[in-house]
Amino acid sequence: MAVTRDELIGILAEADPVGLIAGGAPHDAYAAEADAILALKGVPRLTEVTSVFTVSFSEPGACTRDTARWITEEMARRAG
Repeated sequence: MAVTRDELIGILAEADPVGLIAGGAPHDAYAAEADAILALKGVPRLTEVTSVFTVSFSEPGACTRDTARWITEEMARRAG
Protein backbone atom coordinates (compact mmCIF):
# COMPACT_ATOMS: atom_id res chain seq x y z
CA MET A 1 0.00 0.00 0.00
CA ALA A 2 1.32 3.44 -0.88
CA VAL A 3 0.91 6.65 1.06
CA THR A 4 -2.07 8.81 0.19
CA ARG A 5 -1.74 12.28 -1.28
CA ASP A 6 -2.72 13.83 2.06
CA GLU A 7 -0.16 11.70 3.91
CA LEU A 8 2.57 12.73 1.49
CA ILE A 9 1.62 16.40 1.78
CA GLY A 10 1.96 15.97 5.54
CA ILE A 11 5.38 14.33 5.17
CA LEU A 12 6.57 17.14 2.92
CA ALA A 13 5.21 19.76 5.34
CA GLU A 14 7.15 18.08 8.18
CA ALA A 15 10.32 17.95 6.09
CA ASP A 16 9.74 21.52 4.84
CA PRO A 17 12.64 21.31 2.34
CA VAL A 18 12.57 24.96 1.27
CA GLY A 19 11.12 26.51 4.42
CA LEU A 20 7.63 27.30 3.14
CA ILE A 21 5.87 26.06 6.26
CA ALA A 22 8.36 27.79 8.55
CA GLY A 23 7.66 30.96 6.59
CA GLY A 24 3.93 30.76 7.30
CA ALA A 25 2.67 28.96 4.19
CA PRO A 26 -0.37 26.70 4.57
CA HIS A 27 0.05 23.01 5.43
CA ASP A 28 -0.63 22.01 1.81
CA ALA A 29 2.03 24.29 0.32
CA TYR A 30 3.84 21.25 -1.11
CA ALA A 31 0.76 19.76 -2.82
CA ALA A 32 2.23 20.16 -6.31
CA GLU A 33 5.45 18.42 -5.26
CA ALA A 34 3.43 15.63 -3.62
CA ASP A 35 1.54 15.13 -6.88
CA ALA A 36 4.80 15.00 -8.84
CA ILE A 37 6.30 12.44 -6.45
CA LEU A 38 3.15 10.30 -6.53
CA ALA A 39 3.28 10.36 -10.35
CA LEU A 40 6.71 8.68 -10.31
CA LYS A 41 6.76 5.00 -11.23
CA GLY A 42 7.70 2.56 -8.49
CA VAL A 43 9.45 3.54 -5.29
CA PRO A 44 10.81 7.08 -5.58
CA ARG A 45 14.59 7.31 -5.59
CA LEU A 46 16.47 10.08 -3.82
CA THR A 47 17.51 11.68 -7.09
CA GLU A 48 13.89 11.74 -8.28
CA VAL A 49 12.71 13.46 -5.10
CA THR A 50 15.50 16.03 -5.20
CA SER A 51 14.75 16.61 -8.90
CA VAL A 52 11.08 17.34 -8.18
CA PHE A 53 12.12 20.16 -5.86
CA THR A 54 14.85 21.42 -8.20
CA VAL A 55 12.35 21.74 -11.03
CA SER A 56 9.55 23.11 -8.88
CA PHE A 57 11.63 25.81 -7.22
CA SER A 58 14.19 26.35 -10.02
CA GLU A 59 16.91 25.91 -7.45
CA PRO A 60 19.43 23.06 -7.45
CA GLY A 61 19.77 21.73 -3.94
CA ALA A 62 16.30 22.94 -2.89
CA CYS A 63 15.86 19.53 -1.27
CA THR A 64 19.03 17.98 0.12
CA ARG A 65 19.77 14.28 -0.20
CA ASP A 66 19.36 13.91 3.57
CA THR A 67 15.90 15.48 3.42
CA ALA A 68 14.97 13.37 0.39
CA ARG A 69 16.16 10.27 2.26
CA TRP A 70 13.95 11.16 5.24
CA ILE A 71 10.98 11.75 2.92
CA THR A 72 11.37 8.38 1.18
CA GLU A 73 11.89 6.57 4.48
CA GLU A 74 8.77 8.20 5.95
CA MET A 75 6.80 7.26 2.86
CA ALA A 76 7.85 3.63 3.27
CA ARG A 77 7.22 3.65 7.02
CA ARG A 78 3.76 5.17 6.74
CA ALA A 79 2.80 2.92 3.83
CA GLY A 80 3.06 0.04 6.26
